[in-house]
Amino acid sequence: MDYHDLLARLGEGSAHPGGFSATLQLLDSLSLPAGVHVLEIGCGTGRTACYLARQGYNVTAVDLHRHMLDKAVRRARKERVDVRFIQADATALPLPDHHVDVVFIESVTIFTSWRRALAEYRRVLKPGGLLVDREMVLSGRKTELMSRRLKRFYGIRTLATVSAWKKRLRGCGFSKVEVKEQSRTMGKWGVDHDPLREMDMNWIEDKNIQRMSRTNDRLLLRYGKRLGYAVFAARVPTEAEAGTN
Repeated sequence: MDYHDLLARLGEGSAHPGGFSATLQLLDSLSLPAGVHVLEIGCGTGRTACYLARQGYNVTAVDLHRHMLDKAVRRARKERVDVRFIQADATALPLPDHHVDVVFIESVTIFTSWRRALAEYRRVLKPGGLLVDREMVLSGRKTELMSRRLKRFYGIRTLATVSAWKKRLRGCGFSKVEVKEQSRTMGKWGVDHDPLREMDMNWIEDKNIQRMSRTNDRLLLRYGKRLGYAVFAARVPTEAEAGTN
């Protein structure tokens, strides 16, 4: 069992800085036009995807973890909302080119091959389309030991500064890159009540979960002050903009 299996078993629907309340604040600040097609990558148990569908958006949601998706499908049925769920990797999206208006991501890209992921985000977005991505960022000194431990436990494949992420986005063809929100610490969030959270209760007393929980606490205590997060927003250039470059 790895970290993502743990989240799936616990039914965690907002495993990112700020939790679901931060997601709601971010979506409110974006003021997305009514009816746009939103692709959520790394939808987990479907909490955000179902919320977006309730707001009237056309929602497609992707996750690689089958157990997470099963819970997401059941959530959507309980909420009686229409979401198209797809099991897929962020670096190989089974969607046509220029297919969606918005790509929405929270704490996913750091677990991928970022070049391939950013290329896929850009490919599926329409010209002028919006990418919004909340990711953990490096805010202090990184060591080889730190990188190795975070990769081994969480599966993190890339850990970079805010400026490095902005450079990556521009290098992958995005324009109008901006930082919507930034913190030099991971911050803390309180108890997040999710009435449709589906926990696998038979795993609660499992020794692996208890061990992983202790390891998580130790890693955050040791490296937490070197880690922050940021919300990036970027656009795919329109045809007119592309023609001027």
